[in-house]
Amino acid sequence: MDLLFHFLFPVIGALAAKIHVKHAVRNILIIGALNVVLDLDHFFGVERATLHNIFITLLLPIFIIILAFSFKTSYNFKGVSVLLLIFLSSHLILDIFSEGPIAIFYPLSNIYYRVDLDITMPLDSRFAERGYLISTLGVGILIYFIIIILPCLFLDDIIEIMEKRHESFRKAIKDLS
Repeated sequence: MDLLFHFLFPVIGALAAKIHVKHAVRNILIIGALNVVLDLDHFFGVERATLHNIFITLLLPIFIIILAFSFKTSYNFKGVSVLLLIFLSSHLILDIFSEGPIAIFYPLSNIYYRVDLDITMPLDSRFAERGYLISTLGVGILIYFIIIILPCLFLDDIIEIMEKRHESFRKAIKDLS
């Protein structure tokens, strides 16, 4: 997918989920811009797998979330860290459905993965043309929106649950010492 798509669609999804009611639009735009950073490898001639892997798109945001909830950071920063996970993971999923193949486990593995779900049917018996009933890109966009909009709808609930769990964890550690 192109840079504009990777910026606009998550931002539109987050705004449609009304995240901006409790979280600043500025934060949504910043995370949208960070989502585009993953595609900078296209411009610098770096191996695509360098930024399109689970270590960058999943584990790095999860590490930031752990830091945000382990230390008493602001509610705003906690929201940004969870949004970062949502946006970056959706980027990887959309690319594997549209552009593929992607080395998801790079640098541990150089195996490239791609999802191909195209279901076609003949349009006319006289021609070899086929029409798409279901396209891989269409399924990818559907999953993309599910991954963005559902977590965004429940972002405040996710933050609240995570805060309670980390508070319980901190209390358990204090009780041990």
